[in-house]
This record gives sequence, C-alpha cells and structure tokens, in this order.
Amino acid sequence: MLRLDQRYFRSLTLPFVLLLIALTVAGYYLLRGMEVESHRTMLRNLITQYTLTTPSKTPRTLVAFHKQTDVRVTLIDANGVVTAESNRDPEGMENHFNRPEVIQARSSGWGSAVRHSATLDRDMLYVAHKVGDRYVRMAFPLSTIREKFLPLWLKIMGLFGLALIAAIWIATRTNRLIHSDVQRINTSLDHLLAKEYDQTAVRVECCDELHAIARQITKVAAKLKKRDRQKAKYTKKLKHLTQQQGEIISAISHEFKNPVAAIIGYATTIHDDPDLTPELRGKFLEKVISNSRRINDMIDRLSLAIKFENNALEPRMETFDLSLLLDEIVENLQQKYPDRVLKVEREPVRVTADRMMMAQVLSNLIDNALKYSEDEVLARLTSTHFEVTDQGIGIAPESFSRITERFYRADTQSWDNSIGVGLFIVDYILRLHHTELQIGSVPGLGSTFGFTLASLQQ
Repeated sequence: MLRLDQRYFRSLTLPFVLLLIALTVAGYYLLRGMEVESHRTMLRNLITQYTLTTPSKTPRTLVAFHKQTDVRVTLIDANGVVTAESNRDPEGMENHFNRPEVIQARSSGWGSAVRHSATLDRDMLYVAHKVGDRYVRMAFPLSTIREKFLPLWLKIMGLFGLALIAAIWIATRTNRLIHSDVQRINTSLDHLLAKEYDQTAVRVECCDELHAIARQITKVAAKLKKRDRQKAKYTKKLKHLTQQQGEIISAISHEFKNPVAAIIGYATTIHDDPDLTPELRGKFLEKVISNSRRINDMIDRLSLAIKFENNALEPRMETFDLSLLLDEIVENLQQKYPDRVLKVEREPVRVTADRMMMAQVLSNLIDNALKYSEDEVLARLTSTHFEVTDQGIGIAPESFSRITERFYRADTQSWDNSIGVGLFIVDYILRLHHTELQIGSVPGLGSTFGFTLASLQQ
C-alpha cells in the first residue's frame, strides 16, 4: 500500500504529465490547423487581388508573381486543361478537371484541398476560384507552413515544459512536507502510546487536514494527561483510604477488645462462681455495665461521624443559655471523673444553635481534655468565646494539621475515643454553625481547644 506522500505525488504528477502530452499533441494539430486556415485565407486574398490587378495573365507574369510571393499559380480552362503554370511548362501536365479543389470551385465558386502534388512531389495547400469559365488556382507548400508555426509551437511547448518543471517542483516539495508531517504525527502518536504527553505537540507545515489531526492529538494528549493525573490522585486516595480503613478496623478492634474482654471476664466469673458475695457480684456487674456503656458510646460516636460525613444531619436551631448547658455537661463529667479537677469560669450567654449538637461539642472538648491531661482542666465561657485548656504533653507537630480528620489517631493518644472521631465531630458541628475549631498547643505545656460565639449570637 502506498504512503500518503507517494499517493499524492503520483496522483498529481502523472495526470499532469498526461495532460501536458495531450495538450502538446492537441496544440500541435490545433496550431497547424490554424496556420493552414490562415494560409488558405491568404491564398484566397491573393487570388482575389491577382484577378483584379493582373489583366494580362501570361506565363511570364505568373513566374514573376511566384518569385515575389513563393505561391504557385495555375490557370485552368473550363475543360480542366492547364493553360499556364508558374512553376513549370504546362505542356504535358495532367488534366485538372477532377482535382478536389477544382470540383469544389465548379460547384460553389471556391474550393480548397490539402494533398500531395505529383507535379512537385510535395504536400501542398490548394485554393481554387472560378473566374468566368476558367479557374485560377494557387498553392502553398505545407513544409513552409510547418516551418512558420513550428517555432511558435516550440515556444508554447517550452512554456508547458516550464509549467511541468514547476509542477513537479511543487509536488516534490509538497510531497516532502507531507512525508515530514506524517513522520512527526507518527512520532507524536508513539509518544502518546508511551504516555509521554509533554512530547506530543506536533508542528505541521503541509495542509489544514494534517494540522487538524495534530490539534486533535494535542487535545487527546491533554485529556489523557489530565485523566492520568486524576487516576493517580484517585489511586493515591484509594490507597490512603484502604490504609485508613485498615487503621480504623485496627483501632475499632483495639478499642472494643478491652471492654468486650472485661465484660466476658466479669460475666464468666459471675456465671462460674456461685459463691461470690453479693458485694463482689454487684461490683462485677457494675464493671459489665460500665464497659457496655463504653461500647455503646463508641458506637454512637461512629454512627454520628458517619451521618455527618454523609450530610445526613441538619441542625435544629433554638435559642438557649449556653452557660446552663455547660453546667449540665460539667456535672455529668464530674460524676464520670470524680478524682479530677475541672475548673469552670463562665458568663451567661444566649446563643441560637442546635442544643444537642452543642452538647456534643462541649462534652467532647472537656472529656478529651480530662483524658489527655492528669492535671487541672479549665473550661472558660465568655460572651464571645469558649475554650478548654489542659496541662498535658501537648500535640506533636506532625499530628497538629490532621488532628481533626475523621478516624485519625495520634500515636500519643491513649484515650477510649482513640478511634479518632471526637474532634472530627466537634469540627463538623462547628462548621455547620458557621464557626470553626481553634487549636493551640505547646508540646510539654498543654493544649487549648475552643471556638468563637459570634455566629451563634446573630
């Protein structure tokens, strides 16, 4: 199968050469016909002039006329007998009664023919005219006519030849451009297959069609590059999610393992030892209940985090005193941590928010501080701000930026919410209320978690 450039070269050059040959042949016969017709008209004019200006048509005047014009003159009587001839003695010449030009002149007054002259042994152009009952015939050699039109024909053929050379040069140059462009397009496609998208730009010089192909290749490369970036990002995200899911499962397994083991242990002891004292049995049952509540609390947190992630909860706004809600949270946590010091500084502050969600925020922040630090914890509520400060070891720098991510666990965390949803829930709820969690921490000195109340007081 031919290449595009080869097909173009052949389809252009071969028809042009054939057309030039056809024009050459046609031009030859056309020019010859035009030249013959021109000389036929000339001979008719000479005959007309000769019959009007030469009253005495003697052989001597015919010879003189021939020398002057190079035209052969023949006088023929009504019977076809040659009475005078400019090129030879008429004595012994054949009867011309049936010559084609004489026959035409006899019927229409004028006649012409192109034929071979037996008298002169040359191809001649004859024109005959009937004058009275006689005929005047003039003839001109075709060789002379050819000699006149041949230079013109050669000049025209020379122009055709130059046109052919120009066409071949243009075809060759275009052929090379097509070949170069096709090669560049092939190279670009090779880069595309190799996913070398930055090397797919194609410089096309030949024609709009190949330029359009080059543009399409560039567009395809850009789309594939973008798709590969998205695929790489998706793959990275998927890998991260897979790793994260593994961590989540590990965390959930770890966090559920201890309370489940405790429940199994205490329940087994109660079941297997009928001699347990009521006091010890009651203590073991309290442990079972406590660990069951712990599991239930973790399940509730996971469920709430998933609902937030799926945008399945909308805040139910109401106006209430945040300081009173803080008192309730503090009272519950002091019962949970009877040996811890929780200091509270508060002012009455009315806010418009979802009361249950804000209870989650306050409870999680204070509960985390109590778990994270064994020293005094301070919860402060002012008219513009709420914050909880602990005196623990602080947050490691590498964990600071990710502390609010869902299921993220810092290595230093050892609380029972270490599946990593507490601060995620807090951050999500605050964003639903058009505020944000503010975190400050100094390693070795403690941490502060809080938020502003401006958006809750509008």
